[in-house]
Amino acid sequence: MRTDPASFDFAKWKKCMTEVLNETPKLLLSEADRQGEPALRTQIAEYLYQSRGVVCDPKQVVVSAGTQQLVNHLARILRRMDIEHVCTENPGYTPVRSIFRDWGFSISSIPVKSNGIEIEKLPTNIRAAAYVCPQNQFPTGAEMPAERKRLLLDWAEANDSLIIEDDYNSELRYAGDPIPALQGLDKGRRVVYIGTFTPTLFPAVRISYMVLPPAMAEIFDAFKGKYDQTCSKTEQLTLARFMAEGWYQDNLRRVRDLYGNKIREALAAIEEYGNPGSFMTAETTQSGISIILKIDTHARTLSEGTTGGKRTDEIRQEMTGRMIEAAEALGIKVRGISQLSHDGQIFLIFYYDQIPLGEIRDAVRDVIADFKSVVMKGGLNMPSVYEVIRLTGGRPQFLPEHIQRLENSLGSIGMAIPFTREKLEESIRELAEEGGVSDHNLKLEVDVSGHSLLYLNPTHYPSAEQYARGVKTELFRGERKNPNIKMMDQALRDATDAAIRQHNLYEVILVDRDGCITEGSRSNVFFIKKGEVWTSPLHQVLPGVTRGKIIDIIRERGIVLHEDPLPASDIGTFDAAFISGTSPKVLPIASVDDVSYDVNDPLLRNIMSWYDEAFTADARG
Repeated sequence: MRTDPASFDFAKWKKCMTEVLNETPKLLLSEADRQGEPALRTQIAEYLYQSRGVVCDPKQVVVSAGTQQLVNHLARILRRMDIEHVCTENPGYTPVRSIFRDWGFSISSIPVKSNGIEIEKLPTNIRAAAYVCPQNQFPTGAEMPAERKRLLLDWAEANDSLIIEDDYNSELRYAGDPIPALQGLDKGRRVVYIGTFTPTLFPAVRISYMVLPPAMAEIFDAFKGKYDQTCSKTEQLTLARFMAEGWYQDNLRRVRDLYGNKIREALAAIEEYGNPGSFMTAETTQSGISIILKIDTHARTLSEGTTGGKRTDEIRQEMTGRMIEAAEALGIKVRGISQLSHDGQIFLIFYYDQIPLGEIRDAVRDVIADFKSVVMKGGLNMPSVYEVIRLTGGRPQFLPEHIQRLENSLGSIGMAIPFTREKLEESIRELAEEGGVSDHNLKLEVDVSGHSLLYLNPTHYPSAEQYARGVKTELFRGERKNPNIKMMDQALRDATDAAIRQHNLYEVILVDRDGCITEGSRSNVFFIKKGEVWTSPLHQVLPGVTRGKIIDIIRERGIVLHEDPLPASDIGTFDAAFISGTSPKVLPIASVDDVSYDVNDPLLRNIMSWYDEAFTADARG
């Protein structure tokens, strides 16, 4: 994963740790205090009162290595208080829910709205503990206003219940005034306050803490001797000195400024690279070390097939997993949020904090490109036939031809189209309207279970400069398993995508085992020599819809067309070349490997013009 040394002042941390080792070595020869080192608990109590309005004595503070360990302590305390019911937010921090369930608590899942947990749905006349994130709800980012906090406290008082306030990332707020902790409003009578230092220090330090009401602190004191301290004593003493010197607060101010700049840079990059077609948008932008991302494909299920709705969920889950893997390959930390993801929407947590400020824009650009590549690959864990349909002015281009090819592809594996043309046309209209697009690509997939999905496909059309100057390509040894069926060959696609990225290409041209050119990795290819056109025979290539239109145009104008095997060794004998496809239409090739072509060849430019005329006529209906 990426790291940003600018996010922490290690020189001052090292100074504090050196002082601990040199000046108080005897303290390190005994076990750590099971509740946390007194020096650190004192600093935490003082800091929380000044910064968060939390009212407590050091005796109420419990230190541990991570929130999950603290929650296990809370479960023990609640059992001794005869509280058997816990309410958690939905969506919320799932590990906490799992811990309480494992302890045998009954669980209520309470919905979260824009103003926090729905207090009206909390149980009444039952003693319970409600686990909430009122300042920056995870994962929605919802903020609970003051009047709602008072209502939550009233609920706890009326039902003799407790509130567990997880105040993670509260210090990292980049807009507006600081928000007081709920615990301070209650004076610590019914609120357990939980916080952590990890986001404001560095990931290798795992120091979290909680502030217990006095009665709960007494219960903890009675059993704490049974459990070891999980947090490093050396790190606790170092942090205590770091805070006493005022360096923690200094670092926090610096980190706020740094992360504030980072989040603004990330949001600008998301707006630039993610919004065409509303592919990716930022959902939370005010605080913390991460941004919630929404990837929206506006999917429509046309038929459920033999697996029912389960298949749609499987596709979304696998896309999410592939996106996480793609981000990890770039050194970027991303997590999925299954609680929010639904239909054609995937929600992810994007951690920008450890990416150096100067690298954020490129990192966002690269991760969005890889996310788009994942979506373009579609349903990954089951063989499927697909079509990419282009919308122009809100109308699908050459729809009858796409339907015919889909029918042929499915027929070759013994299947029929599992939906009507009317259903497809209606879904296209709805999807275009919902996605707010009129010029975009759609992807239609039908897998072998009969499940059919239509969604917005990430779209990148060639630029005016590429049409004018042509594009760079290279030969690539590889061939489709069945070139006449438009079925995803994942291994081949991954390999060609890697080659395109590595050599900064627009496309690679496939060469089969016999040394003959067949087609592009996602396009068809044509060559021109002395006013005649050459392309590979139909049995060697995918029968592209654009390819078929071009061949009709060439034949209608009496131009000689050769559909013959094309030895790769002959590429230097041609005058011009172009690729064809749904997105590129007719796009000149400037070069294949070291061979350059005339991008202004008269016949090439005529074919481009003739195809555009046919394209426009079809768009007008």
